[in-house]
Amino acid sequence: MTINKKCRLCNSTNREIINLGNSPPANNLISKEQAPVDSFPLILDYCDNCAGLQLRHCLAKEQLYSDYVYITPDTLSLNDHYRDIVDYLITNNYVDKTTDCLEIGSNNGRFLKFIEPYVKSVLGVDPAKNIVSFASSLGIETIVDFFSKDVISKIKDKNKNIKLIIARHVFAHNSIPDDIFEGINGLLDDEGIILIENAYAFDTLKNGEFDQIYHEHMFYFSVLNMRNYLNSHSYDLNDTFFTNIHGGSIVFIGSRKNRYPVSQKIEDQIGIEKELLHEDKIFHSFRARTEEVKNLTLNEINMDIKEGRTVCAYGASAKAFTMFALLGLNSSKIKFCADTSITKVGKIFPVFNIPVISEEEMISMEYDTVLVTAWNYKEEILAKSTKLFKRNTKLIFPLPDFEILYT
Repeated sequence: MTINKKCRLCNSTNREIINLGNSPPANNLISKEQAPVDSFPLILDYCDNCAGLQLRHCLAKEQLYSDYVYITPDTLSLNDHYRDIVDYLITNNYVDKTTDCLEIGSNNGRFLKFIEPYVKSVLGVDPAKNIVSFASSLGIETIVDFFSKDVISKIKDKNKNIKLIIARHVFAHNSIPDDIFEGINGLLDDEGIILIENAYAFDTLKNGEFDQIYHEHMFYFSVLNMRNYLNSHSYDLNDTFFTNIHGGSIVFIGSRKNRYPVSQKIEDQIGIEKELLHEDKIFHSFRARTEEVKNLTLNEINMDIKEGRTVCAYGASAKAFTMFALLGLNSSKIKFCADTSITKVGKIFPVFNIPVISEEEMISMEYDTVLVTAWNYKEEILAKSTKLFKRNTKLIFPLPDFEILYT
């Protein structure tokens, strides 16, 4: 773990925005026989110089990703999102059948499989051997490694002219983004583009989505911050568009300086962001919203337990780690957590000691109230709720708008 009170992007002095307490590393579910897991601080800092939001305590990438349990799900919302990205790239003439495409942190290869028919070739890079095996089953070639300048030679050996580099929900997952960017810069064709997608900092803040803050998410990018970062590396931020994925995400399009026009949307959005940053307006509302969601959720859970109701959770997501940590929840209050991922079922949340079970197991379990920690898949969960949950089950959706529903 590294602790840094200075900005990892520009080396200016940071200031604290919120301290969410200690949490074990997100997605690091364990087996019963494994040794105890340590918890680490979740402190969000801000840099007034470059507008960078970042964690103060960053864990080593080997600790977070070498044995990974998150598998990109096959959902309607994600497939629609892939379609939106591909349509955008084609409409703006960024890709065609001559494009060699590289994805950083390609996981199980679902996005590359989707874009494959529209480009010349696809190649993934991902460090998690257990997850890459799923990509291989889809026929997606993947280099098992952390992406940096050190893997450039492995990629160049494949005689590809990389004109599109995709980094979806990975660029914020490294304590030193320059390590990734040096690799990007060393590979990208002069006329190529980079597509960086991450949770949008201002959606996270406006909606009070405190559970988006966990150890994998070391940075929280805005348009202002991303433009500053790319400009400092002689790149333009050319365009951007927003999606509802993962509680509010943003797609950044970048290229080498003066290769493509810069959309007016960039200046327009920066104006909106600066207004929200004025006198720390957005940070004050974020802290207040976090406290409100914490109190509303805990009040419901504690009331139900007092009345003899059994409470469980749905979604063994990374966000659940922060939710359980901030609310002080453990197996004494949350009896189990159901999930669909085969890499998670049968394991345990460390520190909280909450077991993860399958949806099939959940059907035979006794419970009355479900804390939906995977709230970002609310529509899909509600669509199958009558089959998944018992009748008259109370569903608590803590975010993005606190809501109680009954099946």
